[in-house]
Amino acid sequence: MSSSSSRTAGSPVQSPSFRRLAWGLLALSWTCAGASFALSLLRWAAIGHAEGWGGWMPVGLVPAQAQLAGLTPPASMDTPWRWVGVALECIPAAAMFYTVLCVHRICRAFLAGEVFGATVVAGFHGVGRGFLAMFVTSLLYQVGVTALLSWLASGQNGGMIALGVGPFEVSTLVVGLMMLLLAHVLAEGRRLQAEADAFV
Repeated sequence: MSSSSSRTAGSPVQSPSFRRLAWGLLALSWTCAGASFALSLLRWAAIGHAEGWGGWMPVGLVPAQAQLAGLTPPASMDTPWRWVGVALECIPAAAMFYTVLCVHRICRAFLAGEVFGATVVAGFHGVGRGFLAMFVTSLLYQVGVTALLSWLASGQNGGMIALGVGPFEVSTLVVGLMMLLLAHVLAEGRRLQAEADAFV
């Protein structure tokens, strides 16, 4: 058994509570990502069908960017424009699922006993990049969804573009930078440990 394996075997991070936490994070991240994307798709099936919903449109299905801009969803929407809306949802969803995939790799590495290995360092780098990508794609999504809904609501005779930085965007930016910093710290710690092992 290698020295790194020996250190890991007795480490508190391999305790049952740690493993439950890793499994919980793994399950929660995929569940939240899947539920968020499903809700995003559902809104484009609901928008334009107010009469079919009894004249009531669930607030949660209206894009938050449209609500903040004071936009009213169009009374009707042709199927091709619904697919455009789905395509818009896929922009931030791609960044979100990339981030969740990186979290998945980190958790799997933890569960395998690799706490400070290359996979974990690369995973935190990926999470940082993913959150920064979520920040950028959120801005792109704002522009796209407000332009589309305002254009359709005006009868395709005009529209508007709304762009703003709210708590979500600020949070993703801060967390992304923190994850990149953490990745650099872990990489440096791993390098120093490798140097120490070389002298043993």
